[in-house]
Amino acid sequence: MLTNTLKLAWRNLKAGGWYSALNVGGLAVVLAVSVLLLWWVKDELTFDRFHPAADRIYRVNSRHGTGADEQYWRTAPAPIGVAAASGRVPGVEKAIRTAGLYDFNTLRVGDQTYAERNEDLGYADENFLDVFGGFRVLYGSATQPFPTPNSVVLTEEIAQKYFGTANAIGKTVTVVDSNRVFTVGAVLANMPDNSSYRRKIIFPMSLRKRLFTGNGPWKRMDDDWGNFSFATYVKVAPGVDPARVGKTLDDIQRAARGQSEPGQLSNYRLQTLTTQHLYEPDGHDTGMQQVRMMGLIALLLLSIGCINYVNLTTARATRRAREVGVRKVVGAESGHLMRQLLVESLLTLLLSLTLAVGLIQLLIPYYRELTGKTLGFSILDPQVWLFLVGALLITLLLAGVYPALLIARFDPIRSLRGRGAAGAHAGLRRVLVVTQFALATALIFSTIVIGNQLAFLQKRDLGFNKEHIFTIQTNDKTESFRKVLANESSIRHVATAMVELTSGMGSTSDTEWDGKTPGRSFMMNQISVSHNFVTDMGMKLVAGRNFREGKADSLAFIINETAVRDMGITDPVGKRFKLHDWDGQIIGVVKDFVFQSAREKVTPTILFFRPEWNGTLYVRTTGQNTKQALAAAERLWKQKNPQYPFEYTFLDESYDRLYKAEQRTGQLFQFFAGVAILISCLGLFGLAAYTAEQRTKEIGVRKVLGASIPSIVGLLSKDFLTLVLVAIVIASPLAWWAMSKWLQEFAYKVTIEWWVFALAGALAVGIALLTVSFQSIKAALTDPVKSLRSE
Repeated sequence: MLTNTLKLAWRNLKAGGWYSALNVGGLAVVLAVSVLLLWWVKDELTFDRFHPAADRIYRVNSRHGTGADEQYWRTAPAPIGVAAASGRVPGVEKAIRTAGLYDFNTLRVGDQTYAERNEDLGYADENFLDVFGGFRVLYGSATQPFPTPNSVVLTEEIAQKYFGTANAIGKTVTVVDSNRVFTVGAVLANMPDNSSYRRKIIFPMSLRKRLFTGNGPWKRMDDDWGNFSFATYVKVAPGVDPARVGKTLDDIQRAARGQSEPGQLSNYRLQTLTTQHLYEPDGHDTGMQQVRMMGLIALLLLSIGCINYVNLTTARATRRAREVGVRKVVGAESGHLMRQLLVESLLTLLLSLTLAVGLIQLLIPYYRELTGKTLGFSILDPQVWLFLVGALLITLLLAGVYPALLIARFDPIRSLRGRGAAGAHAGLRRVLVVTQFALATALIFSTIVIGNQLAFLQKRDLGFNKEHIFTIQTNDKTESFRKVLANESSIRHVATAMVELTSGMGSTSDTEWDGKTPGRSFMMNQISVSHNFVTDMGMKLVAGRNFREGKADSLAFIINETAVRDMGITDPVGKRFKLHDWDGQIIGVVKDFVFQSAREKVTPTILFFRPEWNGTLYVRTTGQNTKQALAAAERLWKQKNPQYPFEYTFLDESYDRLYKAEQRTGQLFQFFAGVAILISCLGLFGLAAYTAEQRTKEIGVRKVLGASIPSIVGLLSKDFLTLVLVAIVIASPLAWWAMSKWLQEFAYKVTIEWWVFALAGALAVGIALLTVSFQSIKAALTDPVKSLRSE
């Protein structure tokens, strides 16, 4: 029985010809793209969930100020971690701190020197694996990854790179700056792609404590409540209220600091580890909206493919009418017919799924480049099969059931007379065509808006000139090297700063100024710069003066316009200003400059003059001799720093990376809009061909009576174009609403103007017209004698 059913299903599939090919090909494309999209959604939603008891791990966030001054930070002062780990906070089982490492980045193993990215290096408390238990220890001890104060933890990737083997326990790594030798205490498996913590070389927090104690204005690390450089994580007992933990931390801070520092106290709020990837500390989402959007697009693409299948299958139902009528007359029941038709649909879907799996393999390299993710998609993975079977069942439910039910319910008498039910359901097909093109038009509209926003971000005024600048990270002798570089003819200017702007600045609330309202507290960025930084970077002073070379301005400060507004002062130049233990005055105000993503507002920023603290050179060339400037910089670097490799980064490329997520979103939408249009056009092409075939006799009669080719083309195209216009009317407000919500994520954004609607609509109409016109012109050019003879 089953064998006969399968044979008949295969015969009918082959008899469908290119209609079957359209169905199989269209479903294969949407299945492949939808599965890849849903796999991306799954990856985003499972960030950090591989840690045991991940739902009981929280990051301690800091809240500063109230009302307009309210700010949230992902970090907390070091004493918060000390208090949480000491047993003084009821319900906290474990607590750890992590921090970035910007003190050095050049390591030596044997005779080989490695300049690592600072984002790959970090500090962590000695018990960090007690909380981050999902990181697999390949070699060494999970309970004691730092056996000595001079231990270091490496990932498998770094161990292989340095020593040619993952088992690097007992081997040594030397920090070039200080010649301090560290012994490998543990080797971890490479961090999963869906891990928020991605450090590859981890030093003990005790090293940071030794380096920073007594350094400049900094207090002892574990007593410094003004340094918010630590990401603090706590693991709480089951059933513990995180709000109570935060309240206890507030009380501990208040007891330690008393009321002698009004306006300097913070509040601490706990955020679940599993939400930190997609949500800001204040609860606003940073990626959840995009996850929802991509999941919705996957379902929309799947819907478009299913609509194609339903439209083409029901439109051609009249060809099955006589077959169904005969089988009913000889005793076949509707249930049996429906089972036969479902088997045909299932066979089509299995062929589509097979093609989709092959297509996924072809798309994986493009997918990785587009999303920046390493796709662990293997046919041997049970989760992959779960996704594929799930997609198959959803598609069968959406696309297979209705056509089978419709055809199985044909009236046998009407069917034998050639009057099947397909025509009666033409209204449904029109609705489905409208739905299909509405979805495609919405994607076109969204792609235009996203592209417009990206163009705006790339062209907006940054408050300084980032062109023709490359940066060099140094660890010492920065000022002397600056002066040597400045003498090169291929180099226009050389300035220095504490960090590279886009890598983030230190922040503090440890500030005082004349006119400060008692009780006010908010975080301000702080960065040390050279005396010529403001002018050489093309920044604009709106009040006061620049720094002067020499020690006279070591207690001088330049602040940005946002700082002036947030501080609530007028005529700031000359006013007293205190940063940490430095009591000086404001000498200038600089126009706001942008160094963060457009999703974030410009933050209050303090520039101070401590050239000995600076570790980043900003080298501006003329733009026409960049190669000569780089060659000169490398030559001088090797003369002065032979132990360090020469590395540089172009500043404009660093800024482009700030908008990488938006660029990827734009590329993804272009791709998905293209897929949606392709599938919609395939369906429209098939329907147009079927309509022309059904109206063959009518076309012949009209031509005999003198109808012109343009009039016949218009006749056949008119109905389809009307449906597309209706789709545009429906899609426009929905797409406007969705894109308005997306734009709300940005502090600086474009407005959606009328021409976006016009362009999206024109593209949809143009694409539909080209698709339908091909079949219409073909039908109009057919010899009327042949058309009438075929009837």
